[in-house]
Amino acid sequence: MSELLLSPAEARVLASLVEKSITTPQYYPMTVNAIMLAGNQKTSRSPVMSLTEGEVGNALNRLEELKLVARDSFSARAQKYRHQFSPQLLLKPQTAAILATLMLRGPQTLAELRANGSGLGGPTEGEALAAALNDLADRAQPLVVLLPRAAGQKEARYAHTLCGDAAGAEWAEPEVPAARPDPGALAALEARVQALEARLADLEALIK
Repeated sequence: MSELLLSPAEARVLASLVEKSITTPQYYPMTVNAIMLAGNQKTSRSPVMSLTEGEVGNALNRLEELKLVARDSFSARAQKYRHQFSPQLLLKPQTAAILATLMLRGPQTLAELRANGSGLGGPTEGEALAAALNDLADRAQPLVVLLPRAAGQKEARYAHTLCGDAAGAEWAEPEVPAARPDPGALAALEARVQALEARLADLEALIK
């Protein structure tokens, strides 16, 4: 599809549909009112928004035009909606989870993405997370950027670009967290060093 630019309301509505389809599938697809409540949650949202039913309806209409949302043909009474997030943006499940997490919670560090994205099926291993971020970045229209580290921040943060070029930041290669040493491997190495030291001491004794 051509370059995609969403309003903050459209991004929140779309990401809320993605989230609820995973976390509460029994209440999916969703009505306009349910989507409004999901978008305006006070937790797991940054920034917190106060979307009206009309704003959600307008967002759904545009998302429907972009083929990112579709009306559910099986709705009996109130009209309900489904997202078409992954097929339209060509996203794998773990990659979709990371992008939706950024759309719901704003810029985040690698550690925050691992923790917050896991509830949507996102990767929890460093290499898999880096691969998902690279997938989102290595496109004709990059969908994520690595923001410059702000004063007082220990780690850089990642942001989505579906609402525009996040502060004009350029993409940088995702950092792959260093692997933690394996205690068992360290113990084996120490034992091997001790054995070599003992053999060396025996050889020195024979020479003398």
